[in-house]
Amino acid sequence: MALSVGNWRFRPGRIPTLAVVLLCPLLASLGIWQLDRAEQKRQLVSGFEAGTETIVIGGASVGDAVADLPRYQRVEIEGSYESEHQFLLDNMTYGGAAGYQVLTPFAVEGGGVHVLVNRGWIPKAFGTSLMPDIGVSGERRRIRGRITRLPRPGLELSGEAPPLPEWPRAVQFPVMEELAQALGEPLATRMVLLDETEDGGYVRDWSPVEFGPETHMGYALQWFAMSVTVLIIYLALNLKRIGDDGR
Repeated sequence: MALSVGNWRFRPGRIPTLAVVLLCPLLASLGIWQLDRAEQKRQLVSGFEAGTETIVIGGASVGDAVADLPRYQRVEIEGSYESEHQFLLDNMTYGGAAGYQVLTPFAVEGGGVHVLVNRGWIPKAFGTSLMPDIGVSGERRRIRGRITRLPRPGLELSGEAPPLPEWPRAVQFPVMEELAQALGEPLATRMVLLDETEDGGYVRDWSPVEFGPETHMGYALQWFAMSVTVLIIYLALNLKRIGDDGR
C-alpha cells in the first residue's frame, strides 16, 4: 500500500500496520480503564467523606441495615463483643510493617445476628507460633464506626483453604460466609470499622483507598502517551519525501 500527497509518500508494510492497528487501541483502552479506576476512587473518597451523620441501628433489622446502607456510612450499634471467637486478618500492612487486622464478632442487642467489627491493626510477632492477646471485655456497650466490606485480594488463587487453627483464627481474605460458618453464628454481610475515638481498639488509620485517583490519572496519561508514541513512530518510519531515497 502506498499513498502519495505532493512530495510525500506513505508506504507502510503490512506487518507494521497490523501491529499498530492492534497495539494503539489496546494501549488506549488501558488508559480508559485507568480513567474508570480513577472515577471509582473518587466515588469511594466522596462516600467516605459524606458518611458524617451517625445512624443508630439495631434490633431485628440490623442485618438489613448493614447490608443496605451506603458504604462508609457512620453507624452506632449496641451489644457486646464475643472475645472468645475472634479472627486475625493476615497480610495487612501499616507503615510498611506486617501485621493483622483484628475482627471481633459483636452480638447486637436483639438483633439475632452478629456484626463483625474491625478493631484495627496490630503488628505481627515473627519467630513465634503464639497468637497475640487481643482479649476485650464482653460488657454491654455502644460502639460507633463505618460500614464497609471485607478487603479483597488483588489476585485470588484457587484451591481449598487450609484448616483453621484454634481461636483467635488467622485468615487471609475470607468471605463472610466462611467466617460465619467458623463462628457458628449468623453474620451481617458487611463489617464495621471501629471509630478512632472508641475504646478497645488498635491502630485505626482508616482510609477509603491506599492511593488516590491522581495515581490512576497518571497511569492513564502514560498509556495514552505510549499509544500516541507508537503512532508517531509508525508515521515517521513510513512517511518519506519523494526523492530522499534517490528515486
